[in-house]
Amino acid sequence: MAEDQRTLLQKLYVEQQLTDSNINVLRQQIEVTQVLLGRYQTGLMVLKELEDKEDGEEMLMNVGGSVFVQAKLVNPKEVTRALGSGVRIEQTLEEATKGVEQAVESLGKQYEALVAEHEKMVNRSAILEAQMKQIAEQIQAQGAQ
Repeated sequence: MAEDQRTLLQKLYVEQQLTDSNINVLRQQIEVTQVLLGRYQTGLMVLKELEDKEDGEEMLMNVGGSVFVQAKLVNPKEVTRALGSGVRIEQTLEEATKGVEQAVESLGKQYEALVAEHEKMVNRSAILEAQMKQIAEQIQAQGAQ
């Protein structure tokens, strides 16, 4: 009986280690998603500011890291959007705003899914910890007899 419990304890330990590893990966993914979401939200804020601007107007432009520069707008109704891998496209302000809003929505859903999965893994880890503790106590009790 004690041997079966030891085998079960080893299996639970392996599962616990894998669960903890998954928790760490999920934490990293959550952090990356938060950073991306913040960048897109900042970009969306700037695009919204541009909606009321005209050619030649000046405004403070957020360049990231809480740094702003005074900029004179040449054509605030046309923007260049980076798509990744060095690819950029010219878009109207409206098209760019819509694209960034979709990205924010998508990243928000991704963030929520990652947080839910993380919570599920943390709960599973707690259950495994409790099971391992219970089995270890049973093994110790049998050894004392």
